[in-house]
Amino acid sequence: MIENIEQAIKGIFSHKMRSFLTMLGVIIGIAAIIAIVSIVEGTSKKLEKSLVGSGNNVTIVAPSEDGSYAYDMSNGIPNGFVGVNDSSLREIKGISGVRAASAYNTRDVNDGIYWKEKSLNYGARVNGIDSTYLRTLLYKVTSGRDFSKEEYSSTDKIALVDDNLVDKLFDGNNPLGQIIEVGSEPFKVVGVVRNSTKKNEEYDSIDDYNQSSGSDTSYGNVYFPNKVWPIIYQFDEPKSVAVSVSDTKQMASIGKNVSKSLNKYGTGDTVKYCALNSSQANEAITTLTHSITIMLVSIASLSLLVGGIGVMNIMLVSVTERTGEIGLKKALGAKNKNILAQFLTESAVLTGVGGILGVIVGIILAKILSVVISLDFAISIPWIIISVGFSIGIGIIFGVTPANKAAKLNPIDALRRD
Repeated sequence: MIENIEQAIKGIFSHKMRSFLTMLGVIIGIAAIIAIVSIVEGTSKKLEKSLVGSGNNVTIVAPSEDGSYAYDMSNGIPNGFVGVNDSSLREIKGISGVRAASAYNTRDVNDGIYWKEKSLNYGARVNGIDSTYLRTLLYKVTSGRDFSKEEYSSTDKIALVDDNLVDKLFDGNNPLGQIIEVGSEPFKVVGVVRNSTKKNEEYDSIDDYNQSSGSDTSYGNVYFPNKVWPIIYQFDEPKSVAVSVSDTKQMASIGKNVSKSLNKYGTGDTVKYCALNSSQANEAITTLTHSITIMLVSIASLSLLVGGIGVMNIMLVSVTERTGEIGLKKALGAKNKNILAQFLTESAVLTGVGGILGVIVGIILAKILSVVISLDFAISIPWIIISVGFSIGIGIIFGVTPANKAAKLNPIDALRRD
């Protein structure tokens, strides 16, 4: 086998132009596949960051009627609906792939958040959080402090605000120590928080994600301990759950598992726990990009078939040119399988080298396209291996006919013809 490979490589270099033209169809086909996959995978990863948690791997599971938006609890608690309790939260944390989980209440502001004479009457949210909320959503305190362990269990009217709310409400003033009103109740601001993974340039469509998840909004958030929630809203209002997962690709499946775990305790007539758009978007992105990749790769593979036909043609010519060599080898004792293996190896090496060159050209092409038309690209090692393997397979498939013809040559006729 090694000897056959060495002879095949020598043959390529002894007929450089002919070998290159023979490989050209394979090079173009593989280059197209690699370029397409690199661009699609790069775009897919960008979409994952933009639409699915932007790096924090958090999916939101909340009471919902259609799985798109959280149910508005101001409409009343659904009959028969069972919310999250300590036992069910522990069960969620035990699900494989769950890194952390936090139960919280959230509601869009209807009656305003007030500071002195200024108010935000829409576009902001209030959140009743537990002690694991900030850690689960990868929020950090940028100024002031977090609630203490005792404060998380108390009804002290203290609040955290995010940097968006600071920008919209406080007119450049230091928010720490200021008194804001939420639902006619006064709260003292003790800290400012920000998502530690937040990168504005990644948020192409983040408003949609924000509205579904409740983790951030364009006008900001107010956070206070869950124990304070009943002071403003309903005591037994069901909570949503923020679930941090180990791998973004697991968000959809883990979201479904968490929903299933919660719904077994009881659902309302039209409301049940659902993984909201954060995980659905990930699943939709994966399905869409997979379909696009398969479609485009199938089209690009047509050039590989053309390249395979070119390889078969040149190998048939090679068999004719080397009739004397074949006859001599068979006269010296070479068996049909030896001749067959030799020509199949030559064909496979020819297309394999073409495949490797195609991968290099494809990566360069993807990089150029990413710069010219401002698209992201990502090199996929599995697709590189598949492409090179496929090109070798094309060589073997289309090399069978020439190799079989060479193997069946009668040595006497071959030597006489030479």
